[in-house]
Order: sequence, then structure tokens, then C-alpha cells
Amino acid sequence: MSIDFQGQVAIVTGAGGGMGRAYALELARRGAAVVVNDYGGGVLGEQDGNAGPADAVAAEIVAAGGRAAASSLAVGTADNARAIVQAAIDAFGRIDILVNNAGTVIAGPFTAHEDDAVERHYATNLIGGHHLMRAAWPHMAAQKYGRILNVSSNGALGIGGNAPYSAAKAGMLGLTLDAAIEGKPQGILVNAVMPSSISRLVEQIPDPRIVDWFRDNLPAGKVAAAMIWFLSRDSMETGRILLTGGGRLTSLTFVETGEIFDPAIDAETVGARIGEVLDESSLTIVHNQAEASARYLRYMPRPDPERR
Repeated sequence: MSIDFQGQVAIVTGAGGGMGRAYALELARRGAAVVVNDYGGGVLGEQDGNAGPADAVAAEIVAAGGRAAASSLAVGTADNARAIVQAAIDAFGRIDILVNNAGTVIAGPFTAHEDDAVERHYATNLIGGHHLMRAAWPHMAAQKYGRILNVSSNGALGIGGNAPYSAAKAGMLGLTLDAAIEGKPQGILVNAVMPSSISRLVEQIPDPRIVDWFRDNLPAGKVAAAMIWFLSRDSMETGRILLTGGGRLTSLTFVETGEIFDPAIDAETVGARIGEVLDESSLTIVHNQAEASARYLRYMPRPDPERR
């Protein structure tokens, strides 16, 4: 099976280096025209941007015989999102693929950061991706085809000392799972990835031994190599949370633990039976809100709408 993207157009944000560059190069190598978007600022999002990184990767693609256009607009605002999508339409006439890869890091104690730093972080890591999806969505819906990959992080599961990052990356999961339900009937498939790879964010880790381990074992290209299939015509997967790095690929889902049901539930009941609630010996997979809600119906069935 050979995966190709001939005739398709992709936008990759944060594509001036690291994983974003790897996505852009691999998509272009397989025939896609690519809008290489990168603000060119600092890893903390605090520095003025420049067009150099986006221009360099676009030139690299063109030099290899591919098609690319550079964009140095910062993600994070609705106006910029619309302009980035319009750049794809102007340059290549359509948009088929969106990789929401741009991100910054803001580590430190919970109250350590200034207000504007926290808000800028959410704008880059969550709001910007949402706006880009909103801008691309009508084009994808009109052609009944689209592939979106939202880059989350296993940091969404909690790290400690990374509250804005963890919260924003968790937000990308909710954005993905909801959009996947709405998009499927329109041919728009939406997945999320929690990548493990060397990156500018990882290079901020103070222990050089950990950074070296990432560099030796988790190159950015391995993430792109694993995820490209989910962006292709061949994949019908949607609403998935993928974890990948170094050649490993798996998926993540939500589960419910044990449970209790007592119409007279109170604090004393919970205290006495908390072990049953937290029992992990038998887990129930939950894929979406409908499945979670259905669990209540065993105890509180809804009335049959056909019966009066």
C-alpha cells in the first residue's frame, strides 16, 4: 500500500522546525502542496517573530521538487487563522489537510506567570488551532473531504508545574473529539496525537541527560512517519487519540472504573463505598458523551417516546 497526497493541499503550523517541519516535508515528499506556517518566535512565545523558519522549510520543499508556500503569521487569532487558510486557497486553490502543530511551553509553579503570558500560551496552544479549524471547515465541508490532526501531548494527563500547557493540550482533546462527531458525516475526519519527540519544548528540560535521551531515541521524523497515514485518503479513523514516538504507536481512550448506584446517596455512603467506585479491576471503555450518558440508563431508563 502506497500512501500519496497528489492533488491535495495541506497547512502545517509550527512547521519551521521539529515535528512541524517533519510533517511538512513528508507530506510534500508524497505529493501534497504545503503551506508552511511558522511565526518564527521564541519557544515561550515571547519574542517577535520572523519569516526565516517558514521561508527556509518552504524553500527546502521546492528545492526537492515539491510545492510549498510560506506563512509567518502567528496562530492565535481568528483573523490570522482566516488569512492562513486563505493563503492556501490563493496559492493552491483548496485545503484538504490541517495539522495544528504550533505550540509553546510555559513551565513553572501554578502562580508563577504574568497574566499576558498565560493568555498568550492558551492562544497559541488551543485557541489558534480552534480558529484554524473554523476557517478551514467550510472549505472541507463543501468538498465533502478533510483531514485534521490536532497535536496534543501526554502532558494533558498531568505533569506538575505545567498547568497552562497541560490544560491547553487537554483542551485539544475535547476539540478533537467533538469535531470528529460533527465532521464525520461531512467527510471531515479529526484525530489527535500525543507525540513523544525531541523538540524545542523538550530542550527546555534542565536535565541534559533527558534531552539527550529524547534526541537519541525520539527523532521528529518518526512522529510524522507514523501519523501521515491518518491524514490520507486511505484512513477512515476519526475521533482517535494517538500516542507515538520512536516507532511506537498506540491509542488512548477513556474508561470508567467500578460504580455504585444509590438513590439516597450522601457523603456517608460515598465514604463507605469509595473502594467500589475506584475499583480498577473491571474497566468500561467510554468513547464519547453518548456512551457515558448511556451508563445512567441502566438505572434510570428514559420514557419511550412512542408511548403516551
